[in-house]
Amino acid sequence: MSVEGQLSIRLGVTDKAVDRVSIESNRPVHASRVLNGKDVSESQQLIPLLFAVCGTAQSCAGVRACEQALGFPAAERMQQLRDSLVSMETLREHLWRILLDWPSITDAEKDSEGVTEITRILYDFRQALGLSGDPFTVGGTEFRADSGALMAVRERVRGLLRIRVYSVVPGEWLGIEDPERLLAWAERRGTVAARLIHRLVQTGWGAVGACDSTPLPPLSEQQLHVAFRQSGYVKYPRWNGNCCETSAMTRVESRLLEELKAVYGNGLLVRLVARLTEMAQLAERLPVGPLDSGGRALSSGTAVNPGIGQVAAARGQLVHRVELSGITVCNYQILAPTEWNFHPEGVVAQALSTLRGDPERVEQQARLLISAVDPCVGYRLIFN
Repeated sequence: MSVEGQLSIRLGVTDKAVDRVSIESNRPVHASRVLNGKDVSESQQLIPLLFAVCGTAQSCAGVRACEQALGFPAAERMQQLRDSLVSMETLREHLWRILLDWPSITDAEKDSEGVTEITRILYDFRQALGLSGDPFTVGGTEFRADSGALMAVRERVRGLLRIRVYSVVPGEWLGIEDPERLLAWAERRGTVAARLIHRLVQTGWGAVGACDSTPLPPLSEQQLHVAFRQSGYVKYPRWNGNCCETSAMTRVESRLLEELKAVYGNGLLVRLVARLTEMAQLAERLPVGPLDSGGRALSSGTAVNPGIGQVAAARGQLVHRVELSGITVCNYQILAPTEWNFHPEGVVAQALSTLRGDPERVEQQARLLISAVDPCVGYRLIFN
């Protein structure tokens, strides 16, 4: 039942330079209309079935929008639990890209064992939270987290990332605060991540794709309501006339990233290091307690109909907007990060337009850039 679609990315190359970029999407950006006429409970059950990618983030944004529209926000501890589930999903999505996409660039095999292990860990994480039902229903559900089990899950995540990604535990890797130490780590080439960073530096590709881009600023609920009323906003969004970017690179901060940006701008190296940085930060912040206060509870609130739900999903800021009549959905809208980042005039189009070189080199760099920003759907890369 899931809806996906595809991107068609066309590049025109003249005299070893990209001079035309066209991004077309057949993503069903209005697929959420199938929720119209459903009651709140049914609509929330359907959301993870509609969106196979980042289903946890989609469910989280959806229930928050409905809770706001109804005036029944979940208790703070339930919000924290939901955030922890989204964080674990983001960590998994980052790791999948590293284990499945990055090996092909370094002539290595995909790491299917690592993919299987993080999938198991995510299941065990949910078990450790002690959920008695679906946390993405209005008000949430009862839960009683097991601190010992959560600690074990965090240690398994850290161990997996040490072996498969960093060669050291994530917290130690986060201690790399300058480019020189990063290059020293990469030169050891102990993992696929280190080998890819080393290759980018050795080939001089660190700044590939560097371009002017405007990070999507935090938007208030009132600003979003105004924007959603604009025709075509969920397909071709803009803010103050800009095609903004929302990604790990625009939301993650570190001293290392600041120093790399001074040299490489928002090129490939910075984008990949931002992914590595966020994944390590998420691993270090996984909860080990106390989420075990238990009990399902609603906070008192004022109904704000339509309601807005925002979540920092793996690929960027995700927004759901729902208008209710009683408990029935009248109008459901979703704005996913792909519509920002792969806007026909957005950051990916701008980055691709900077590419130079023979056809093989341009294609390699284009695929690297697309993967680094990461659409939530498949794509075709076409040269004409």
